[in-house]
Amino acid sequence: MRGCLAFFIALAFVACLPLSLLAFNVNRVVFDAPLVKRVVTKQVTESDLIAVTLQWLAQKRAQERVLTGEAQTAIREPDALKALQFPTLDAWRKIRALVLPNQFLAQWTATTVDGVYGWIDSTDAIPNIVLDFRAWKAQMKSANGHQAIQIVYDTVPACKQADIDDFLKRLAATPPGKEVLYNLYTPCKFPDPWRKDQNQDYLDGRDEIMNNAPDVFDLPKELSRIDKQAGVGADALKQQLKTIRLLGWASLVAPLVLIALLVLLGIRSQMGTARWLGLPLLVGGLLSLLPTLTYSLVVGAMLTGGAMSEVPKEVTAEFTRAFGVLLAEIFNPMLLESLALMVIGLIVVIVGIARKPKTQPSAPPAGPEAL
Repeated sequence: MRGCLAFFIALAFVACLPLSLLAFNVNRVVFDAPLVKRVVTKQVTESDLIAVTLQWLAQKRAQERVLTGEAQTAIREPDALKALQFPTLDAWRKIRALVLPNQFLAQWTATTVDGVYGWIDSTDAIPNIVLDFRAWKAQMKSANGHQAIQIVYDTVPACKQADIDDFLKRLAATPPGKEVLYNLYTPCKFPDPWRKDQNQDYLDGRDEIMNNAPDVFDLPKELSRIDKQAGVGADALKQQLKTIRLLGWASLVAPLVLIALLVLLGIRSQMGTARWLGLPLLVGGLLSLLPTLTYSLVVGAMLTGGAMSEVPKEVTAEFTRAFGVLLAEIFNPMLLESLALMVIGLIVVIVGIARKPKTQPSAPPAGPEAL
């Protein structure tokens, strides 16, 4: 009976150990605000994540205008905004360096991450995230912004003769002194003598965009405008996060209790130590090792085949790489933990089965009667 009970406890320990180690390490990283902030800031400032995301969003926005018929109603939208669909990735890298320098991105990232993690342990209904855009708007209106707009304008394709004829036709039908748009829908670059004036229109469009942009993004205020009850769902999410965090820290209790039961029930000899302590540690460590060797393939398949299946491969690659950096913080320590458990289990097994050879009793000395 004791052996049967020990067997089922050992089986439960082997199944429980990988899940407990995974939960513990995920919890250790996900709820470590300084670590998350450091990793996210590094990826935002040192990779192409922002550049490829901006390019994708701009192209996606241009497609939506056509699919929804919005192109017909967005005539007054600045050409500088509609032309964002044209810059290449290399051009977006240059634009990002000019108007989204690392200090802005690092500050916004720190404010967002600190706001989310501070909210978890606060009494606030929603995260207190307030992003200051004033320095960025000043950057956009500076010479750097001028250069960024020039990069956008240089990527705009040249107009066809039909585009020029359409402009001249509308110009002839418009009373003198009234503005005539160069392009009604999709921007194109006019030749001389209109190019200089069109280029200035792009700069004016930049000023219009910046004048309409808010100086501050206040998340609590924005959500309160949408729904005064928005904090209810956020509060439920906060409680769920607290529960997950508590369970994560307590995840190692189960395997520790099981291994203690194995020690009490199964260890009666060296062989019992090898069977009920060494083998479960060895097998459990081996199973815990498997996720650390396969997580990159599994996560990559989940991203490309699931949440990001319709996203361009360049964007998916950047998000996968950035996400992989955070995952490495989870699975690299778990790899060492699994190897350590395997080594300990192997040592216990070897020591348990290495029995000392039995020594033969020495023959008694011959008595006088044997003579």
